[in-house]
Amino acid sequence: MATVRKARADEVGQVLDFYTRMIDAMRGTEFDVCWEHDVHPTQAFLRASTEAGEVLAVVAPEGGAAGSCFAAALVLNAEADPGYGQARWQVDAAPDEVLVVHVLATLPEFHGCGFARQLLEGAIAAAREAGARALRLDTFTDNVRAQRLYESCGFANCGVYEDFYPHLGRAGVLYEFAL
Repeated sequence: MATVRKARADEVGQVLDFYTRMIDAMRGTEFDVCWEHDVHPTQAFLRASTEAGEVLAVVAPEGGAAGSCFAAALVLNAEADPGYGQARWQVDAAPDEVLVVHVLATLPEFHGCGFARQLLEGAIAAAREAGARALRLDTFTDNVRAQRLYESCGFANCGVYEDFYPHLGRAGVLYEFAL
């Protein structure tokens, strides 16, 4: 079984490599996340998140003794997209009582292994440990596979918001997990 853990500060290179590989592998597929190298997510964001201990990763079973091969990863912090202010959240929580999941992704060769579910369960546990009242995230309206995952993990669909991703001209679906 794979291990979910925080990426260490000395693993910035592995985190950057993971997201580079994931973006390249997903581009043009039905799972294209529409992310661009050093635009979203930026290297600065990933570096700062790793150094702050905000990156949760699944270490691939064949990652070896060093455990540096990430199969899936996400960033967990309190930074909410400005669009979160328009949402009809179920939990009435102050911004400092909420954690947000960002850039959740799995390398295509590990799709179907349950790693995204393990990551979400790890994020839920980390949010509880941090004393948060809610865990929130967003996704594209056409990312039905992710929506099924979030809902099966207990996240509540809090609505579709048109032009949630204005730079892409796309709507988003917002989700919340009450802690």
